[in-house]
Amino acid sequence: MKRIIRNSTIGILIFSLLIALCLPVSAQNKQAEPLRFNSDGSFTILQFTDTQDTHMPSPNMLSLLQRAMDTVQPDLVVFTGDQIKNYDSDFDGGGHRWKGKLTLDYILKPVVNRGIPFVITFGNHDAWFDDFTREDQLAYIQKYEGCLVFDEAPQITGCGNCSLQILSSESDAPAFNMFFLDSNQSIVEADQVEWYIGRSEELEQENDVRVLPAIEFQHIVPTNDNLIDAFAQRGDVFASFFGHHHYRSDSFNKKGIEFYYTPTSGFYEFGPGRDRGARVIKLYEDRPFELETYVLTFNDLFEDNPITDCRYMLFTVFELDDVTVMEVVTVISKAFLYFVKSTACKPRAALIEVLNFVGFDTSYYLKA
Repeated sequence: MKRIIRNSTIGILIFSLLIALCLPVSAQNKQAEPLRFNSDGSFTILQFTDTQDTHMPSPNMLSLLQRAMDTVQPDLVVFTGDQIKNYDSDFDGGGHRWKGKLTLDYILKPVVNRGIPFVITFGNHDAWFDDFTREDQLAYIQKYEGCLVFDEAPQITGCGNCSLQILSSESDAPAFNMFFLDSNQSIVEADQVEWYIGRSEELEQENDVRVLPAIEFQHIVPTNDNLIDAFAQRGDVFASFFGHHHYRSDSFNKKGIEFYYTPTSGFYEFGPGRDRGARVIKLYEDRPFELETYVLTFNDLFEDNPITDCRYMLFTVFELDDVTVMEVVTVISKAFLYFVKSTACKPRAALIEVLNFVGFDTSYYLKA
């Protein structure tokens, strides 16, 4: 039953998404523009983590990305690792390079379409491909408009370690900083910590001996005391954001620094049910060492109706385990009846609902 449902829906998904991938990206892009606080002094970051998908992506993952961005209207999108589910059976039989590229295409295209600059960090699963390494992935990702990540220190451990500044709303002076670190297979290594300290000191000197407020992103929760000690001693990084755990969305404080878990944004691996989602981070220029943050979940983004119930069951891993054929038929039937009623059989409304169901980006391509 699971294979029949997945194969039929994947056929529709691949057809619609291949059309989308062939269409030109016409959104105005922000790559040439530096990051800057808005005129009201705010700056919003949307963090996705652990999408863990394949070249045959979950429609729920694609829709979550699209709806979260449309809801939040962020100034920057950050992916904190495990973009690719390298251990999925979809990667059996080789072809890791083209499959990995297509996976990244599906994940990044909605961001590029909306003209939002983005950064990625790498996770433990992203590093498992011998023929599509982190360095290969970075080079491929950098071809996308709006990509801001770069390997600022190629001589140290990891890939994509870098820092990015947010300029003041009133001048070209940096007002805030963000560090992006590769946590490798478990931790940020000693040479990366030394690089962070040196870069932090450079930014302080460049800003007239003033510590530049900062936050930090990586994939795995920081557990090495030398990194946390460095944050505390330097006094710039006051918050760190990561994923990896899939379930957790809480935070803890250590040595005056707040550490935030973000739950998975993916649906092809274990997770916290309908509390999968994305983290919103709001910065304010006039409150440089403070922030506001919350998790926007699948439940928040999708209406509570039979169609949502149906898509969650069909496109989320493990949801069809121990479910009878009659239960699946019941859920699909309720969704169909709701579909007929809600669209009133109007062709455009019906088309948009069907395309939304399979993850097609109707808000961009159809301006729905």
